[in-house]
Amino acid sequence: MARTFDIAKMTALDAETLAQIRSLAYEIFNRSSQTRAKQIDTLISNVIYHREVIQDNDLFAASVAVFFDSAFSCILSQKVLRKSELYNFFVILNHLPVLESSSFYAEALQILAPFFRSDPSLIKLFDRLQLLCVYIMIGYFDAAQEIAAELEGKVSAKHLCFYAMYQLSKYQLHSAASEVAYMLKLLLDLATQVCDQDGPEATLYLITHWLFSLKWFKSSKYYKALLYNLYEDIHQQKGLNAAMIGYELYSLDDKQVSPPEKMRYYQDLIQYQDYILNSRQLHSLHFFAGNYLSGVQKEFRASIQSFKASNYYLHKCWERLIGISKYMRLHSNPNNYKLGMNYLDEQFMQLSNQTSLRNNSYVENLQMNFDKIEELYKEVGELSLTDSLTGQRNRRFMDNNLLQMIALAARHNAPVCFAIMDIDYFKEINDTFGHLAGDSILAELGKMLSKEFRQSDIIIRYGGDEFLLVLFDTEPKSCKIILQNFCNKIDKYPFKYKRKKIHITLSIGGWCETLCKTYQLHELEDLISKADLALYKAKEAGRNSVNILF
Repeated sequence: MARTFDIAKMTALDAETLAQIRSLAYEIFNRSSQTRAKQIDTLISNVIYHREVIQDNDLFAASVAVFFDSAFSCILSQKVLRKSELYNFFVILNHLPVLESSSFYAEALQILAPFFRSDPSLIKLFDRLQLLCVYIMIGYFDAAQEIAAELEGKVSAKHLCFYAMYQLSKYQLHSAASEVAYMLKLLLDLATQVCDQDGPEATLYLITHWLFSLKWFKSSKYYKALLYNLYEDIHQQKGLNAAMIGYELYSLDDKQVSPPEKMRYYQDLIQYQDYILNSRQLHSLHFFAGNYLSGVQKEFRASIQSFKASNYYLHKCWERLIGISKYMRLHSNPNNYKLGMNYLDEQFMQLSNQTSLRNNSYVENLQMNFDKIEELYKEVGELSLTDSLTGQRNRRFMDNNLLQMIALAARHNAPVCFAIMDIDYFKEINDTFGHLAGDSILAELGKMLSKEFRQSDIIIRYGGDEFLLVLFDTEPKSCKIILQNFCNKIDKYPFKYKRKKIHITLSIGGWCETLCKTYQLHELEDLISKADLALYKAKEAGRNSVNILF
């Protein structure tokens, strides 16, 4: 295959060493190899020897580059054995956990349905594997280790998709613990098994993600060269591998990939179907394009469209984090859920910063083009603080305004109650009566909330069918009575959609506290997570109930 970069010529390795490394890679990834196990042991020994004895970073980086270049060539030279179920399954790993609120949910069900139909026990296994991946993703490794140990010996290699998901999770755990020999053995055994049973596409996915995980290698001159060569070879296929490699190239710093190059990768990547890339990746791409188009190319209208798209996917990022919280609440024990929320707080903070950054960039773009504001007035409405369906405040209001109101209550030592309200079995309502019926109920519930609560109380549509209520100057007993009365009223209220009566109930969890200091954003999120934990207990108690903690 033609290569833009000749990796071997970029190194100072002699011909004999080059031949040995290439032979090692080909023996490991050649399906007909008779010495694979021995070569894997040799590779691991060489890596450990370098780390412990030689410690020549330039020599090691050159050897790693030649090894991966040879591995890619060997894998790409192989024929596709069959339509790869595993390769399709790997799309799911970019969207974990699979949430009903996700735009990817329908595609995920289509991929997973054949497995679940053939073996219903895989549904429960998949839930545990998802929780394992979630804990790793948020950095809660103690809980991840518990689940990995629980699943040891229970994930059979005959179900290759779930086995690969489990092994990749173990690889990440051992990588976090810097257990080099074990994680190399684990990944290489998995990759060669996949190479033999499934074919080159899934194998290439595993090897590129191995390459992505080598943080120390990303600053070398070889990293971009390897990715660029591989992207040239496969980007016309428009598959998962090409998307992941293209996004990795786009993500390199400006010293390695210039803004015009990043823009070219952006133009390639947005042509993929939405479900290939996740909401975080799509937000990043569109946000970059918005800034680039407004600042460099002076294409104001195009930049506004990119900012709109970035705002949409930023909203999806919020929904995903809320969904992760809900998923953890449903599938974790209370203690792990409570501790897990502390790890999730950092991601909430990062996303909050992204929200502010996006809004600032959007406003700066408008200011630079003030003469065109009237023409684009509707786009400015994206910065509204009101949820259009329910009429209540949205999460942007919480991020920008709620902290100041809490600080005011703290100065006056006023009791505050944080309550999370959730419609019981809302998915079943959507499934039975349709999503328009669900929207109708949310709109009606929003009106009832405005009538039942004081103007000084804050009501926020927190996500999906969840509302966050902040009741100021309210003692726990009074809060319990107020929320229970509203819960009872909803239980008796005749919701209707197209003349069909729809009965709903609410579960409400609350946390009451008298504030006596100025709260920071992460402490505010902690108060909300306590209300979320109370909601979890209300659900456990049978739903249609109110649980107040203080």
